[in-house]
Amino acid sequence: IEEIGPERVAAFYAEPIQGSGGVIVPPKGWIKAIRELCRQYGILFIADEVITGFGRTGPLFACTDEDIVPDFITTAKGLTSGYVPMGAVFMADHVYDVIADGAGAAAVGHGYTYSAHPVSAAVALEVLKLYEDGLLENGIKAGARLMIGLASLRDHPLVGDVRGRGMLAAIELVVDKTKKTPLPASAIPARRVFDRAWDNGLIIRAFANGVLGYAPPLCCTDGDVDAIIERTRLTLDQTLDDPDVRQALA
Repeated sequence: IEEIGPERVAAFYAEPIQGSGGVIVPPKGWIKAIRELCRQYGILFIADEVITGFGRTGPLFACTDEDIVPDFITTAKGLTSGYVPMGAVFMADHVYDVIADGAGAAAVGHGYTYSAHPVSAAVALEVLKLYEDGLLENGIKAGARLMIGLASLRDHPLVGDVRGRGMLAAIELVVDKTKKTPLPASAIPARRVFDRAWDNGLIIRAFANGVLGYAPPLCCTDGDVDAIIERTRLTLDQTLDDPDVRQALA
């Protein structure tokens, strides 16, 4: 901002927790500090809550954890629980007022071919009812149990890091806990680890660098969460026996 000037920065766009990058959780207070910096310089702050929104990290929106209100929030996924495609952009009143006032007597052109699709809208309304009927509370409870369970795997020889918040988490697999050396490429972690987990009745996202991503449904019971942990440990033990992994550990 100081290098090019705030007048040349339109907006700052970020996920409260980076999802597809490996579930990267920023330090507490980081995003709040960024929000305040944007406010000071008159830069729009846009929170990408496509992954973190609708209870994934606990509250309805992850920004609530940091007590911040963005200028924009982008959402999707949890809006319809993924059953039908739908996304939405929420904007603060001061942003909307500028758009509306700038339109003059003309209508604000924001209609597109698939905007406000009636089937998607109907599904979204029903999903919102579920959130209001105890699903968020269950997600908070299940998320706490999930994080405790995954943390119990830190003693495994391959676990270099456990991170996340609520029902969004990751385990980073390494062959050297001190140096955080990832699994060797020869072990094809994204394919082999996923296949082992699948065969064990566990659906995860296995990233190419040996990071295992978790995003179970908010309706999970205690038994469901415990099964996730148990099957994860089994998958880790099987991965530990992989010849390519054993060689890297030697």
